[in-house]
Amino acid sequence: MSAELCWSVLRKNSCFLVKSQGLTLTKEPHNLTGLNSFKYNGLVNKKTVGVTSNGGKGVVLTIRKKKLRGQKHYDSSILLKGSRHTMKSIKNKLSSNSYRKDLIQPAMRRACAILRSQKTTVMKKSRSRRKKN
Repeated sequence: MSAELCWSVLRKNSCFLVKSQGLTLTKEPHNLTGLNSFKYNGLVNKKTVGVTSNGGKGVVLTIRKKKLRGQKHYDSSILLKGSRHTMKSIKNKLSSNSYRKDLIQPAMRRACAILRSQKTTVMKKSRSRRKKN
């Protein structure tokens, strides 16, 4: 089926839809922004991009590829080095062979948010005052 036909079916009826405060959002895999739109939909498009957390540290970049007989449907890359290296890797992977250039910025934003949430913050010790005699 064509992507447009699938989108016309899934647009208003999907188990991933979440409606709150006048917005229609989705929880589907490979949707970078969470918006219910054809551009970001991870189910109907042939070329999709997913950015998820790798447990405790790092990011997993998942790209849908053409399925040949006996092969996996998705290609996953685990990016563990640093935030700058991760951003550069995402940009290079999506812009190579003109995969989905329109999803570079949302993928980088999602990866940045995941990496920022994985940072540990060190709480400063509050210094207590001496008691006067």
